[in-house]
Amino acid sequence: MKLNDGVTLTLDDLLAVSVSGSRIATQLSDGWRTGAHQSRKKGRGMEFAEVRPYMIGDDVRNMDWRITARTGKPHTKLFREERDHSVYILLDLSSEMYFGSKGQLKARLASLVAAAVAWHALKRGDKIGGLILSGERTTIQSPVSHRKGVLLWLKQIINIYSAGLQERPATSDITAGLKTLGNMLRPGARLVIISDYYRLSQKDFLMIRYLRKRHEINLIQIYDALERQVEGDGILGVENASGAGFLLTNDEFRNDYARLASFRQFELERKLSGYAKQLLAFDASKTLAEQL
Repeated sequence: MKLNDGVTLTLDDLLAVSVSGSRIATQLSDGWRTGAHQSRKKGRGMEFAEVRPYMIGDDVRNMDWRITARTGKPHTKLFREERDHSVYILLDLSSEMYFGSKGQLKARLASLVAAAVAWHALKRGDKIGGLILSGERTTIQSPVSHRKGVLLWLKQIINIYSAGLQERPATSDITAGLKTLGNMLRPGARLVIISDYYRLSQKDFLMIRYLRKRHEINLIQIYDALERQVEGDGILGVENASGAGFLLTNDEFRNDYARLASFRQFELERKLSGYAKQLLAFDASKTLAEQL
């Protein structure tokens, strides 16, 4: 029987989510649009698109003299901006992602979502690249367009995820990861950021805004149910990097907790609203399949 304890992650798990990629894509804000922007001018980063009859206002430098001479009517060349049909995934496997109150760890679900997005991109004929952030470790994947390359990258995800289980990684520098991707991306590339987004600094928001000017950006949040609300009455044991202790939960505490969690999420979505039409969120306490 296949082990599914919410912690273990295998290659079979990452293969099984291949059918989920298209469902995730349909929910993403930019709709995974395709197409090329046409321009009347030829310049750096432009490629030939088509020839059509000359219209008033067309640049005479783009005249197609051969077709003009053959037909006896002026024709001009149209060019379009070269588009990078690649999907880059930033997968956050920082220390804080190794948390789960029930169901599975956030890091595990994030890895499954990353695999689903990669399989969908491969089916579409896009290249897949990106990087994995895990503490001070940054693993870069150059864009690949074949199944073997995707499998190798998924194996890297498993290795890094498993290493994080053995020794909890530090908090990752998301700004540095975004800068690295910014140097890799060409105009038209799509960037998918998978994180809990709770540790984003002002620099991170500014970097996302900068990348949004040139690229399509999809934001996927992975959260745990306990980060939204507390259930039940009684004594709740808690622990963080500073120490451990207990909380007495009652109606007042649960209401205050839910109110603060709701405000934090509202502020996060407000700050990110200018970068994508929505923040697609998945609950680590549920399976990916039942959320799709």
